[in-house]
Amino acid sequence: MNYFSKNFLRFPYTVQMLFYCGIWSLLCGAFIYFLILNQADFAVTGTRTVFIFNFPLYILIILIGVLIEHGGLRIIGIKKEGRKFFVLNENIKGGHISPDISTEALKEVFYFLSHRPMDGAKIGFRSSSLAIFFTIITEYIASGGMTTNLFIIFISGASGILLLSVFLIYFADHFISPALKESRMLLSKRGKRVKEFRSRLNGLKTKLGFSLTIPIFIVLVIFFILKLDLRIIVFVLVSLVMVVFISRVLSFSIFQTFSEIKDFTDELPKKKKVLFSTGSFNPEVIDLSVDLNRAAEKVYASRAETERFKTELKKKIGELEKWKKLIGGRELKIAELKKERQELEVRVKKKR
Repeated sequence: MNYFSKNFLRFPYTVQMLFYCGIWSLLCGAFIYFLILNQADFAVTGTRTVFIFNFPLYILIILIGVLIEHGGLRIIGIKKEGRKFFVLNENIKGGHISPDISTEALKEVFYFLSHRPMDGAKIGFRSSSLAIFFTIITEYIASGGMTTNLFIIFISGASGILLLSVFLIYFADHFISPALKESRMLLSKRGKRVKEFRSRLNGLKTKLGFSLTIPIFIVLVIFFILKLDLRIIVFVLVSLVMVVFISRVLSFSIFQTFSEIKDFTDELPKKKKVLFSTGSFNPEVIDLSVDLNRAAEKVYASRAETERFKTELKKKIGELEKWKKLIGGRELKIAELKKERQELEVRVKKKR
């Protein structure tokens, strides 16, 4: 582990997450920045210099606020952040959950981790919207009234905010995944069940669908920036349809594999023996099907062994019950004979 990694792990957990997601945020900010510079007519309003300096300044100020909100002051020893960030930073060190964490605290950690990607998207939307809002207000004041630049800033900003908010969910999801897995395992070991947070934005179909967003979005931006003739426009639109069609087929193939696995696991606990099969041509899926069937065979073998053991146990119990009845009957017969002997002894004494 290099020097940077060692020092990075010393940062509070939510600050590490902020740095990780910050790369995408900066790319979206640069996208908005250069799109506005390319489209806005600052020569007419004379506000080019105002925009060049103020937009990055607003982003910097907002980022500092977000950093403090996520526990950035912990770097200098001050614990000053919101409740959810406090719980995560107190119980996750170096990317791992504290082993001595209480069950109640663990439940809180799981809850905040499972909701963090969506919360992160909301924070990204709120922060970027503020930067665009202040930029529009500054441009309005500097230009002395309504101009087309205001509309361009709004449209460009809204496009960047959409990209930032949607995909920020998946960057946060990727970062949080190890700690979320760890919290699930700890809760399971402690015999605690918690309600899982479900959102359509986290669904596999949605994620695969969003994979088309960026290429389509970039093409639309090119239409917005450049003056293209009809032939180029038709060619690009046909190409987009082809991309969408191929992506939908590929995404269906991936999702179909997960559906087959789910159906297989639903049938596995039942008494009827089931075999996993797939129509996929992918070598990875074929290898997975072999492994799943091997695991299923072990389950069935273990189940058969358990059934045989139960049958033998019932048989032994039946034999023991027969011996018990037999021994119990002999003891009763011996008791009756003893009683008869005693009665005979009494009679003999009386005759004497």
